[in-house]
Amino acid sequence: MSDSPYIVHLDESNLIDVVVEGSVKQPVLVDFWADWCQPCKHLMPILEKLADEYEGGFILAKLDADANQEIVQQMGVRGFPTCRLFINKQAVDEFTGALPESDVRAFLEKYITPGAAPAEAAAEPEPAAAATPIEQAMALAESGDSEAAKALLKQTQAEDPTNTDVLVMLGQLSVADNELDTARSCIQAMSEEAREEPAAKRLAGTIALADAADMNQSLDQLTAKVSADENDSESRYQMAIHTALKGDLQGGMDNLLEVVKREPDFQDGAARKQLIALFDVLGTDPLAGQYRRKLFALLH
Repeated sequence: MSDSPYIVHLDESNLIDVVVEGSVKQPVLVDFWADWCQPCKHLMPILEKLADEYEGGFILAKLDADANQEIVQQMGVRGFPTCRLFINKQAVDEFTGALPESDVRAFLEKYITPGAAPAEAAAEPEPAAAATPIEQAMALAESGDSEAAKALLKQTQAEDPTNTDVLVMLGQLSVADNELDTARSCIQAMSEEAREEPAAKRLAGTIALADAADMNQSLDQLTAKVSADENDSESRYQMAIHTALKGDLQGGMDNLLEVVKREPDFQDGAARKQLIALFDVLGTDPLAGQYRRKLFALLH
């Protein structure tokens, strides 16, 4: 859908024209996404579909967060995906996370009347009609059928045991479903060379985070504990992990750095180790280098 008249790629060169001036003519939904962010990949096809369905009811402006760090920081975006709606030069609403299509549609319909949908829209292909097994699995996962997606990936992996792309996606879905043994087996099935690839490192880092997470506590509960006692390193450590697992990697790293600052030897350097795991998740993102320097400064 890259040639859609209702979808644009946003960067510094067209930010004013598209978001500020453009939102006077029609609403503009800015999608802040990142290549390493799996929920971003789940949400984007939904946004693109609705942009075409609304036939100009709004413009979808896709902003690559990795390539436009300054814009992301200026707009105060901390988690991905974040979608922010601009009308008449003002941000009027936003949501964070990969919402299902029904929730995205409800969000838009508070402000926008959709155009007439094509008559054949109801006859869209089922997810299983995607061209490759990975595309089929992604479509199934996006529709909420994670079990079918994983089953398809396992079948594909049995036929092609060394396919790193299949192993990475199966591992990601397994982490999301808290099936960490399966996710670890995906890493183990990779060759030594494949484990050094950025996608494999991101998966390994995500597994390390999930391994350390206390799933008996919610992020809200942990946040309340830290608010009550800023020196509660255990709660701050768990809050950082839960924050990162929800997609807010920068927020997670900020709190891990705070643990290192307040209690460097907490759990034999657990906060430092989790920061290093997050650096693997970030890969070549400039944030990784920035936070490596911050960690180095604290330790030295």
